[in-house]
Amino acid sequence: MASFRLCRRYSLNRLNIRVTGLAYCEHAYEILRQIVKMTDKSPVLISVVVPTLNRPEPLARALDSLSAQRLPEGLGTEVVVIDNSRDGSARGTVDACIARNRLPIVYVLAPVPGVANARNAGVRAAQGRWIAFLDDDEEASPGWLACHVATLQATGADASFGPVVAKAEAGQLTPAFAAYFSRQLGRSDRADITDLSALLGTNNSVFDRGRCLDKAEVFDTSLNEVGGEDSLLLRQLADSGRRFAWTPGAEVIEWVPPKRMNWAYVRRRRFLSGQIRTFVHHKLMPPRWASVALWMGVGAAQAALEFAKAAIFLSFDRERAEIARSKAWGGLGKLFWGERFRPKLYGSGLVS
Repeated sequence: MASFRLCRRYSLNRLNIRVTGLAYCEHAYEILRQIVKMTDKSPVLISVVVPTLNRPEPLARALDSLSAQRLPEGLGTEVVVIDNSRDGSARGTVDACIARNRLPIVYVLAPVPGVANARNAGVRAAQGRWIAFLDDDEEASPGWLACHVATLQATGADASFGPVVAKAEAGQLTPAFAAYFSRQLGRSDRADITDLSALLGTNNSVFDRGRCLDKAEVFDTSLNEVGGEDSLLLRQLADSGRRFAWTPGAEVIEWVPPKRMNWAYVRRRRFLSGQIRTFVHHKLMPPRWASVALWMGVGAAQAALEFAKAAIFLSFDRERAEIARSKAWGGLGKLFWGERFRPKLYGSGLVS
């Protein structure tokens, strides 16, 4: 069971309440939450869940960006850091952030590695009406939360998603690589994007907790090591009538480390993305075999076409050849989607 400890110094908006030196104090925090709830001017709380695994520097950057959020009157925040390491390696980073920023942070140790385990632990620990997700390698713009909440309130949508802009941690990120780490949908502000659920993920998102995240195990733990747990959830939510909205002003930066800026990594991720496009339909209840067959056919055609293009481009344009080759691997993923073919990028496997 994930254990957690309220940060040593937790200030609640508009109340002069401070809790110090409390360990494993879920009960104490709930009491304070109820006190705030009973006040006439209590803010609406939004919880930001930040899962992390052995990334101290990116985590510090993400938390600093959350401390700089500009929030409208009546909106309060808490940050829930989910440390998915076995040894609590993120504890020091969290303590350092608390020391330099006035930021309410709940630290949760979820020592069983797995991307779904981490997200589920975050949902369980979060107390807000809305639950936002920010990856530990992302940096939120100052108006990030305010823009998301404005969209949710104006549209009545059940979840809001924003753009992801890729930047290199070191050196220059070429446009060819940037496209694989970015998310730009080309839709207008507050547009309904439910039809694009297959292109979305939980990175840079805000959900209405009661409408979307009301189960004990929201994310499928059978996908702990391969990912795709968020794609499956979004498909399930869309099928149940939930609506998603686009918030272009809620921008985040995804910082790409040098180890990812190579075509071997891109091919591996494209292969997994292709697998997810197919196996999501298999994971639904009941499985949608017609959709599985459709995407396998699409994958076979995609692989054949893109491998042919790669062969043509190879002699005079190496970059275009690599782009075509990576798309071909995406097609192969749609075709070879079974468990035995899935690369492990999370949990006990390679951290993506």
